[in-house]
Amino acid sequence: MTVLRNNAGDPAKQQQAIEALAKESDAPIEHVRELYEIEHARLNSQARVKTFVSVIATRLVRNTLHAERTNS
Repeated sequence: MTVLRNNAGDPAKQQQAIEALAKESDAPIEHVRELYEIEHARLNSQARVKTFVSVIATRLVRNTLHAERTNS
């Protein structure tokens, strides 16, 4: 499982999270990147405290990918 720590603005850490999610879910990296970018942007625009935006985005994408696998 991918764990992010206070790296909200670090593109390298975001890329690592995307790659790890794609690998653990066996999903295409472009699909995971699209989901991650959507969730991250949505959360970032609403968050007053941005410290854990990447962590929450990662969790939401993981849940979405799991739901997609379950529904397939």
